[in-house]
Amino acid sequence: MSERKYPVITISREFGAGGHSIARVVSERLGIPYYDRDFAKQAAARSGYSQEDIDREGENLSRSARLLDNILNNSAGYFSSHDAIYQAQKELILQFAAEQDCIIIGRCSNLILRNAGIPSLDIFLHADVNLRTEHIQKLGLNGKEDPRKYLTKMDNLRETYFKTYTKHELGTYHDYDLCLDTGTLGYDNCIEIITSLAKQQGLNLKHQ
Repeated sequence: MSERKYPVITISREFGAGGHSIARVVSERLGIPYYDRDFAKQAAARSGYSQEDIDREGENLSRSARLLDNILNNSAGYFSSHDAIYQAQKELILQFAAEQDCIIIGRCSNLILRNAGIPSLDIFLHADVNLRTEHIQKLGLNGKEDPRKYLTKMDNLRETYFKTYTKHELGTYHDYDLCLDTGTLGYDNCIEIITSLAKQQGLNLKHQ
């Protein structure tokens, strides 16, 4: 691994809070890769599940699926698809963080790195539910579903996934170095704050 110029940055977020868009621009500003949707192909190769399975289950877990997994996990030889996909993504997160400076979006990456003893700059992005609803509707992420209901569903899936694999509540402030309201601050200000903080921490790394 080459000398660190910046800390590994993890960006956790509420659905529709602009995490992907903000990470992409921060990535361009710092000149480092960001990993989000590219998880699917590589995690599929590791887990043996299809890319479509990863897209569907890679960060989402319903309460009913969690309950079923808990029951079946008591059976000998049972290993759920959710567990296999999580393990594949965990291995990728650790690999990416070990190889180079990068930005990792979601997938419990902040706590995975913390538990592995890998320093990171952990960000949580959130916004008012009305603004998030407008955002996903503008992008057409809800398809034919009611945008507010779709947002609530996705929030629940992410929260259940995060709690299942970390035993923490998603968005709890002490799990992050910085929590930013993308609706109040705006994307540009959030990008500037994250970029500036990463550069400052990068300077600190050089003097350690």
